[in-house]
Amino acid sequence: MLDTKQERERFCKEFNISDERFRNARLTWEELEEIADDFNLKRNEHQNTVKQYAEIIRKCSYVHSLSYRVKMTTHLIEKIIRKNAGYLKEGDSISKGNYEEKLTDLIGIRILLLFKSDWIHVHNYLMNLYEDDLIEPPFAHIRKGDDDSIYKGKIQIKDNKPYRSIHYVIRADNRLGLEIQVRTLYEEAWSEIDHKLRYPYNLQNEMLKNYIDIMNRLTGVGDEMGTFINSYIRNFQENLLSGVHDDNEVYQFILEEIKKCDNEDVRQAITDKIKQAENYCEVRKMSELLTQVLKYK
Repeated sequence: MLDTKQERERFCKEFNISDERFRNARLTWEELEEIADDFNLKRNEHQNTVKQYAEIIRKCSYVHSLSYRVKMTTHLIEKIIRKNAGYLKEGDSISKGNYEEKLTDLIGIRILLLFKSDWIHVHNYLMNLYEDDLIEPPFAHIRKGDDDSIYKGKIQIKDNKPYRSIHYVIRADNRLGLEIQVRTLYEEAWSEIDHKLRYPYNLQNEMLKNYIDIMNRLTGVGDEMGTFINSYIRNFQENLLSGVHDDNEVYQFILEEIKKCDNEDVRQAITDKIKQAENYCEVRKMSELLTQVLKYK
């Protein structure tokens, strides 16, 4: 794979690896080739392992769809070059004998949800199955300004990435690190665009970066609108089952009860306040959504 000078030059160009970065990794091409050959030899075994985990996770009813993969060998070598300088500072180094232990995303599963609110059910499902196998606590990458209330008190929150995704890293039965990512369909669609345009290399054009940030914010708004509509419909259906057949029925019930009050001024004051509250709730919901679309942070 990296036998010839031309292959190595193409590899470095594709992954933006400078001579300085390669020198800082302090690894020879021969050492990297050994790791690549070892990983390729075990690829079918890794494929079977991740498939077994995917089939178990697919049984969760809140999972809309999922995909799984074994890391591409070229991406593995690029990551080793990028990460080894950090290990060297700690007096360690990545090698053929330890790369499976040190790199925790050699196999991966990506779970897609329809609505962000479905995450808590998937989280509980995964924790029930794999909490004892976690290599590190699960965490959520969110964009600054996103509503993080769904994650608070449950997982760690990080807002230093341009994408949104929840991560679980577990030690699989074959001792390989398995990374499970959870995101909505909106987030997945945007991440594919972002990956193509920016990630993991720096995008230098400031105008394009601004456009990408705007699209990122719109993705978040789309997710929240979808979740809001889904919640609204579900609550409406629950109200129908409980005998509430109209959105205004509760207000109307209170208004009817107020008529029994003897003091006309009190009746009118309460009636006006209820109607103002009803109007305010609707206006606030739309205002919050529009504010998220229009504001720049």
